[in-house]
Amino acid sequence: MKPSEIRNELLEQHQGLRVRIEQAREVVTRCQRGEDAREDLHRALVHVADAVRMHNQREEELMRDVLPTLDAWGHVRKEVMLEEHVVEHSEIFNALMQATSGKDLKEAAATALTLFEQMLQHMEREEKVFLGADLLSDFGAPPDTFGG
Repeated sequence: MKPSEIRNELLEQHQGLRVRIEQAREVVTRCQRGEDAREDLHRALVHVADAVRMHNQREEELMRDVLPTLDAWGHVRKEVMLEEHVVEHSEIFNALMQATSGKDLKEAAATALTLFEQMLQHMEREEKVFLGADLLSDFGAPPDTFGG
């Protein structure tokens, strides 16, 4: 698979995640208004968690061997990606647990909103650091910025 194809697939998945997050935010809004939507919140979080899990698996599959070959920072990029995925899964699990078993639905909704914001920031960072057009180019590694 060419780097541009990898980039396009992963960016498309990010867009799908953004849609799922927006749908889940609508449920959070209902919870914040006092509506008893705990089951809907749990279901929305499960949908987001499943989409994130599938995306992260695919991203790791596609990027595991590619990242180290892209530039001098490739090995570091790979390790950061894997570490961030572990943290992300842990945060999603915690939000799910709170939405399911927590007594305060508004607090669970607030936790979910914080999680969604973190996920959106994570995707933005990934798009700059791991999925940039200059990095995942079909024309080879980006030029050395230090002139070497």
